[in-house]
Amino acid sequence: MTKTLWFIPTLLAMPTLSMAENTSPWLPIPGEASITLNYTQQQGDDAYIGDQKISASDITGGAASSFDRNDAAVLFSYGISDNLALDALIGYGEVEAGSADQDSGFTDSTIGLSWRVIDEFATADNVPTITFRGAVIIKGDYDGDRLAALGKAENGLQASAIIGKQLNDQFGLSAELGYEYRSGDVPEASFFNVAAHYSPTHALGLSVAYSNKAYGGNLDIAGPGFTPARFQEVNEERELAKFNLGYAFAPNQGLAFTYATLVDGRNTVADDDIIALTYTLAF
Repeated sequence: MTKTLWFIPTLLAMPTLSMAENTSPWLPIPGEASITLNYTQQQGDDAYIGDQKISASDITGGAASSFDRNDAAVLFSYGISDNLALDALIGYGEVEAGSADQDSGFTDSTIGLSWRVIDEFATADNVPTITFRGAVIIKGDYDGDRLAALGKAENGLQASAIIGKQLNDQFGLSAELGYEYRSGDVPEASFFNVAAHYSPTHALGLSVAYSNKAYGGNLDIAGPGFTPARFQEVNEERELAKFNLGYAFAPNQGLAFTYATLVDGRNTVADDDIIALTYTLAF
């Protein structure tokens, strides 16, 4: 596989901290590494309390008109062999709700291993690329007992199956289905992502995607049995629609822009706008 074939889809699939997992099924070239710098900015004027959307001003008694969050992250990827790749993510974030609340710290880190079981470019059959990924989640140093927390503040494990198909030189499709386990009282979660990719040139890539991540349980914020100490236990769900634009301005360097918006949710901040910028260097 040429560098362009894996580089553009991978650039568009950078898993920004606020946008669920969205991992690419196409792996780096064996022996090749990449470093991606990511900055994500979010702002939400409302939040879902249960399935009811309420303004930030009403929730905070007028102390905040919005929930604001900023994250910076570094992603390292390495192609171990033809069918095996390593990835590691570390980030730092801060969240603020006017004078009502604020927090900052290292966000959850992940160390993942991807195993490609079928390579569409190495077989004569008309089959997709299929990749399995497992990851360890290492909790950050923030406080998880709040509505606008930076994460679940518990260690965990992730497992997912990712499928992708380059229909021709310009069009491709990908999807991911996964499961997440966290320690403590955090409910188990399931997630999935679907995306369509279009590359009008070898250097330019566009994609549209939809993702959903849902935690189990039946605890709602402000519902029966809820206390502020149980924020990590709530039945949280986020549905996101995303648009990505990536450009490789050199054989081993690229920039990407992502815009996302919350389609629907439960017990989560309603992000009116999520904007992410990434820079990737492969070597």
